Amino acid sequence: MKIKNLFELALLLRSALKKAKWSFNQYGFPVFPKDVFLDSFPCNVEPIQRLRCCEDPASTLLCSFADDQHIQIRLQKLFDEINLYKRFVGFGGFDLSPRIYWPLKRQRFNIWLSQLATAFVAMSGQKILPNFRIGNLQTLFTLESYPKNIPYIVGTLGCAKRYDPLHAFIFKTKMLFTRPSHLLIYGHLRKEYEKMLQELGIPYTLIPDFRTRCYTEYSNRRAI
Repeated sequence: MKIKNLFELALLLRSALKKAKWSFNQYGFPVFPKDVFLDSFPCNVEPIQRLRCCEDPASTLLCSFADDQHIQIRLQKLFDEINLYKRFVGFGGFDLSPRIYWPLKRQRFNIWLSQLATAFVAMSGQKILPNFRIGNLQTLFTLESYPKNIPYIVGTLGCAKRYDPLHAFIFKTKMLFTRPSHLLIYGHLRKEYEKMLQELGIPYTLIPDFRTRCYTEYSNRRAI
């Protein structure tokens, strides 16, 4: 299916979800029922660029912590590639950037589109582990799409190089708002965030990102 742009994609996804009687909240965001969530954590997580070349999708969670250009390619091919997502043990939700300094409408649209596309994957029968990426605190309401006390996946790529008090405050606010039952953290976890999670009593599992794992494996092979 040829899709002109992301706006057309959003309308097509919303239409498909409404046709399937998927619920929407008062803000027009899809509502995720509890039975679509993954109830166990896989031992492997790979980025969305690996959609077609993952060696063991049956034991791998697919995530979309990647540059927006890679996410947009997959989004625009979603209708054609939907069956590929079903090969994986689960999907970590789309993560199109809603950067906090962007206009609010753009932040809200990117979150809306990500949730629509994630709901479409869930509607196809795939279990999901949602990420709770938001923009600034004016977009906090978008997390009402999900039930309280469920597991989430969090990507730290691009966020771990330096500590930002504003980002830390937003992260803590999301923790208090959603009260996740568990976090699957993809990437490096700074000590400041580790301490925060411990203080809030939120359990987590840390999985190194795919590039780091590949580099480590390559280095280990060279050392033999």
